[in-house]
Amino acid sequence: MKTNILRSVIAGCVLLTCGSSYAEVLDKVIVVVNDEVITQREFDRVFSQIKQGYEGNFQGAELDERLEGAKKALIEQIINTKIAISYAKKEKIEVNEETLQARVGEIKKYYGDEETFLKALDERGSNLTEFKREISDQIMAQQVVEMEVASKVVVTPSEINELFEKNREKFTTPLGVQVKSIMIRKSESEDDDRAKIDGIRARALQGEDFAELAKEVSEGPFAAEGGEMGVVVRGQLRDEIDDILFSTPKGDVTDIVETDVGYHIFMIEDIKQPRNLELDEVSDFLRGEIFKGKFEFELKNWLDEKRKNAYIAYK
Repeated sequence: MKTNILRSVIAGCVLLTCGSSYAEVLDKVIVVVNDEVITQREFDRVFSQIKQGYEGNFQGAELDERLEGAKKALIEQIINTKIAISYAKKEKIEVNEETLQARVGEIKKYYGDEETFLKALDERGSNLTEFKREISDQIMAQQVVEMEVASKVVVTPSEINELFEKNREKFTTPLGVQVKSIMIRKSESEDDDRAKIDGIRARALQGEDFAELAKEVSEGPFAAEGGEMGVVVRGQLRDEIDDILFSTPKGDVTDIVETDVGYHIFMIEDIKQPRNLELDEVSDFLRGEIFKGKFEFELKNWLDEKRKNAYIAYK
C-alpha cells in the first residue's frame, strides 16, 4: 500500500510515461535545480498531453487561462521531483539493474510488445537509454521519499477507529445479485439464434442444472465457470441487463435479454441486501486513507524545507 502511494505521488510529479511530444523542440534548459536541469523538451512532452486534454474541454480565454495555470503547476511539480532526485544523489542512493529492469518491464506490459513500446518512445521524442535514465531517477526519488518521509508516518489503531466512527453510516455494501449467465452470440441467422436461446431457457425452466447447462452451451465469457459471474451491483452491466437482474426473484431464470452481441439469460442465485460494514472489513482502506493524508502533508513540508536550501534558477 505504502509503495503504491509513493509511486503515484512521485510518478504524478515526473509523468514519465505520457504520450506524444511536439514534433520539433529546442532542447534548451528552462530551469536549473541544484545539479539537475529541466529542459524544454522534457517539459513539452509532458505538457503536450495536458494541453490536448484541455483543448478538448475548453476554448478561448478560458482555455488560455487554464493552460497558463497548468504550465506553472507542472513546472513546480517537476522542480519538486528534481529536488528529490538531487537529494537522493547527494545521499548516494543507487538503483540496481534488477530493480530498474523490473520497473521498465512493468511499463512495457502496457504496450503489449517491444516494437510498440519502442515506437511510443520514439513518438515522444525519447529512446530506451533516456527512458531508463528517467525511470532510474524516478526510483531514486521514490526511495529517498520513502526514507525521509514515508518511513516516519505512523497510523495508530485509535486513528483508524475514530475515522470509522465518524463515517460509520457511509460504510455499507450496495444491493447486489449473485448471478449465473448463458449467452448465445448473434450470427447471420437471428431466427436460429433466438430459437437456440429459447430452447436453452426452456431446459433451465424444466430444472436442468444451470451451471452444467452453461458449460455445455454458453458462448459467453463465463462458460467455463458454469456461467458464474459473482455478485453484480447496479451500474456494472448494461441498463437492460441491470433492469431485469434487479427485478427477478431469487432462484428464478430471467427472461431473454437481447444486446448487440447476443442473447442472454440469467439465473438469480442470491440477492445480497445492503448491510453495514464492520471495522475489520474497512480497516485496511481507512489505514491507507489516513496514511495518504499524513504522507502528502509531510511530503509537502519536506519539499518546502528542501526548496529553502535549493538552488533554483529559471532561465
